[in-house]
Amino acid sequence: MFMNIWGKKIWYEVYGAEYDDTLLYLHGGPAASCLDFVNQARALSEKMRVVILDQLGVLRSDAIAENESYGMEYQVEMLEEMRKFLGIEKWSVLGHSYGGMLAVLYAYACPNSIQKIILECPSLWFEDSAKATAEYLSEHINSLNDRQAIQLCEKIKYADYQDKTAVVWDVSTLLGYVTDMELRFYLHGISCEEYHMSMDTSDITDEMWSKGERHLMKLLEAPPTPAGSSQKRVQMTDNLLPMLPKIAAPMLLINGKYDPACTKYQIDYIMSHAQNVTQAVFENSGHFPRIEEAKKYTNTVLSFLDYE
Repeated sequence: MFMNIWGKKIWYEVYGAEYDDTLLYLHGGPAASCLDFVNQARALSEKMRVVILDQLGVLRSDAIAENESYGMEYQVEMLEEMRKFLGIEKWSVLGHSYGGMLAVLYAYACPNSIQKIILECPSLWFEDSAKATAEYLSEHINSLNDRQAIQLCEKIKYADYQDKTAVVWDVSTLLGYVTDMELRFYLHGISCEEYHMSMDTSDITDEMWSKGERHLMKLLEAPPTPAGSSQKRVQMTDNLLPMLPKIAAPMLLINGKYDPACTKYQIDYIMSHAQNVTQAVFENSGHFPRIEEAKKYTNTVLSFLDYE
């Protein structure tokens, strides 16, 4: 179903509507959509209400216009409007990958709207995640005997990127060389076929998927600084780790043991700098513990939210 936020149609679904306590799921990608969280939403909704959405410019939600201003802080403002639309005083937030970055910014900007935070394989500093991903892919890339691919992989690992958006495009290009689909999707506990079978894409068209490129482009653009303010707008290429010590809400870090995006540096930083944080390591998972170890994931989330 859709809700109208500032004249924009946002696709969302509610599971367990009979409950008051609410968990909001924020997908990653960017532009990956909430499709692969549906099974978890159904499982979790046996104990609580779960709200999932396609962010503006993603799949079933309205596209972003070419001349439209958009960015992470705009996303946070939309989430606040969504919370009010649904009549929710406070909710817990679960963010996966880029969604973890958005969850941290949301909790930092709107602490009175947040009960608890769950970060699933978050990437809170994209450049750090990119370098770890290049290292993760090195053996495979070297085996391809493609000089350009090898050079690009080495560049990502060691370059000091002055243009932070360039690393996003470099990683995207590098992933295009990868022929092992389990590596390409950062999977460990399941096959690529099992990953795709975990979600229903029968009603999703190529036109819907094509919206995502502009969604990403807008998040990479430098948003205009508000008049009278010297504070720079937050971008997805920024390092959001320093926000963590200022967030008081209880936090759970879920990470797959074999996930390259949620790096050791970021895990150590989260565990040593967040005010009230616990960790759950999924020993047979890569980047998608909610699919790779689904039952354990459901129980872990419910336990953290005090439902078991």
